[in-house]
Amino acid sequence: MKYLPYWILVFALLQNLSPLFSQDVKNPENRIKYIDSLYEIAKKDLIGNGDLLNELILHSQNENYPKGELRGLISLGIYYTKNAMIDSASSVYEKGEKLIQQHPDLEFALAEIYANKAALLKNQKLHYQALTCYHKTHKINTKQKDKKAALFTKMEILNCHLALNEPDKVLAYSKELLQDTIVMKQEDLKYILYSSLAMAHFNKKEYGKAISWWNATLESIQDSDQKGEISFVMTSIANAYRSLGNYEIALKKGLEAKKILDNKPLLSAYAAKNAIVLGEIYNSLDNPDEAIVHFENAILLNPDDPIDIALSYKNLGAIFKRMESWDNAAKYYEKYGAHVDNLYHNRNENFSKIFEKRMQVIEETYKNDLHLKDNDILMYKNEKQKLHVISLLIGFFSLLLMLLSFILYKKYNTSEQQVELLKANEKKILENHLQSREEEFLATIISVNERLDKLSSIKKNLSSAIKYNNREEIIDVEKRLDQFISSISDLTILKDRIESQYPGITAQINTCFPDLSTNDVRHCLLMKLNLSIKESAQLLSVSTHAVKMARKRLKKKMNIPEEISLKDHLQNIST
Repeated sequence: MKYLPYWILVFALLQNLSPLFSQDVKNPENRIKYIDSLYEIAKKDLIGNGDLLNELILHSQNENYPKGELRGLISLGIYYTKNAMIDSASSVYEKGEKLIQQHPDLEFALAEIYANKAALLKNQKLHYQALTCYHKTHKINTKQKDKKAALFTKMEILNCHLALNEPDKVLAYSKELLQDTIVMKQEDLKYILYSSLAMAHFNKKEYGKAISWWNATLESIQDSDQKGEISFVMTSIANAYRSLGNYEIALKKGLEAKKILDNKPLLSAYAAKNAIVLGEIYNSLDNPDEAIVHFENAILLNPDDPIDIALSYKNLGAIFKRMESWDNAAKYYEKYGAHVDNLYHNRNENFSKIFEKRMQVIEETYKNDLHLKDNDILMYKNEKQKLHVISLLIGFFSLLLMLLSFILYKKYNTSEQQVELLKANEKKILENHLQSREEEFLATIISVNERLDKLSSIKKNLSSAIKYNNREEIIDVEKRLDQFISSISDLTILKDRIESQYPGITAQINTCFPDLSTNDVRHCLLMKLNLSIKESAQLLSVSTHAVKMARKRLKKKMNIPEEISLKDHLQNIST
């Protein structure tokens, strides 16, 4: 029964699609009205109508109705986003941008596309790229004089700077917003602004100012039904008081927030944050038993949040270490280390997927550019041929005109050589550009290997400390883990570099060997980068034996003769 509304909607759309094929609807304007009416129906359910949206886009193209096509692409992007199909959503938004470039009168929709792309990037923790899209959105909103939309975009920019730990930029952007009368009248905008200011001051360790802004935030939503947000603000106030050393007030505020969250399973994520802060408060009050209970509750309440879990494991390890319960301390520190290791591994996988997607986009763009240039050259040659024929015909009537036609031919022949020379120069520039990107990518790979070596060393020391129950070594491992976690933020540099590196090779390998898996292609790229078996194993977090076996299977899949090495074969493909 739960799918009944969806099937009713599908039936209604199919029924309404039939007039598009009817002979009765001969007027293009009427067919366009039908398409618009069907989009209105589809708009009511953007979770289960992807196929129908594709149908409407196709009909819009057939009717030469770019506005309808753009509307369909934006709706399809929202559909893909709601169904967690991130790559597909990005692809249709890029198609929407290209459509607007061809039809400048559709520029009014560009702000929505950039805003949707920014939200996608922010959800993937790609805040620098999200900032770029949000700034473009704000520029268009300002140009279109949509002040409220521009203000909401500024709030998103504040959130990105907060996520990037740039509190000074948040405070700088907020000065203008605090003086804006629209922001002060809109409770939702005021709530976002006050929360951002509070978090910025908290990150700058200005806890008193943070408490003042959170109190103002609380006042703006106190009478609303947003119980989760109210508890979150109260928990944040408690955490600020704890940071100031006012543990009694902190405990009071934290328990008030907990009371709001009790027996509300839908607010478990907020309850987990509250449990972590209460655990830290009890720990500061030298009440380790209560602290342990709350940290363990945080893990149970929100098992899908890796940051909460890692923080809870770390605090539990520290508490048991202070209690000189070395077995428990070692157990939680080991869980903490394993969790961090898993986070690092998952992050590398995400970077790899983003990198592969970016390479595909660059390859497709490059092919499109070449195709356009080939068309231009073909058009040029056709025009040249027409001129040559005309000149020959004229030459039959007059020697002077024949001479002029010969000169014209020489002129265009020289132009053709110049075009060929320009093509050769452009190819050389592209090759040099790709080579420089490859060198930069190699440098990034080396940096990642160094981090993997450091992490392996920490894990070995931790195993030794657990085995021999060495307290001093456990303390040293804890410090080294903290230093390593602090350095992980530098991986955003790796992310930014990988997204734009080494276009073309993946597409060539996939074209020649379509049966290769994603892991097979990854091994091909590592060999193309001249990485040794040991370096590849470190980068992929596997044994050297696993890399050897993977390369052996890869050679068999590609049907490479024994006398030819896999590396030489890959070099020939790239050439």
